[in-house]
Amino acid sequence: MGLDISVISNIEPVELPEGMEKWSDEFYDWEGDHYPSGLWTPYIDSNFPRQGEGLPDSEVVQSHGEGHSFRAGSYSGYNEWRNDLALAAGYEGGAEEVWSRGDGGEYGIPFEELINFPDNEGVIGPVVSEKLYKDFVDQEEKIVKNIDEWYLKIHPTKAYNSDDFKWFMSKYNDWKEAFRLASDNGMVIFH
Repeated sequence: MGLDISVISNIEPVELPEGMEKWSDEFYDWEGDHYPSGLWTPYIDSNFPRQGEGLPDSEVVQSHGEGHSFRAGSYSGYNEWRNDLALAAGYEGGAEEVWSRGDGGEYGIPFEELINFPDNEGVIGPVVSEKLYKDFVDQEEKIVKNIDEWYLKIHPTKAYNSDDFKWFMSKYNDWKEAFRLASDNGMVIFH
């Protein structure tokens, strides 16, 4: 088991026929007939409402845009990557520092809305995706410099081998692409 990510762009709400229950046999038959590319549920975690900003108020949505998916890693692997992202971004306390600094108020510290988000389910909508894409672009030089120092063993406490370096940068690029796509009226889906 682990964390898988799907991304869709250019979404719009879909109205279910009156009386139809979501995810029933009737629903699946109807979906297959009318929406062969599938429908998505924008599950907004009530503890992280900001991440749902810009999503339609609808039980299900469809996409008319691009899609992307990737495996973020095992749960422990993703959490290690997320912690390394925080360290590379300059948070000496790693993810824990981001969790304690994030105020849930106005958008602020880089990567906060990704690092301070559940690792198993939920969605990040277009508003936060745009902010996070900007973080990934604006912080990339700093992140790569710090990861290089880990790889070159010139950091006093953190060291990476070549596989660690490749893994980190592969996931960095996956996330950057995910947030770029979702910025176009889409969403990043954690499942």
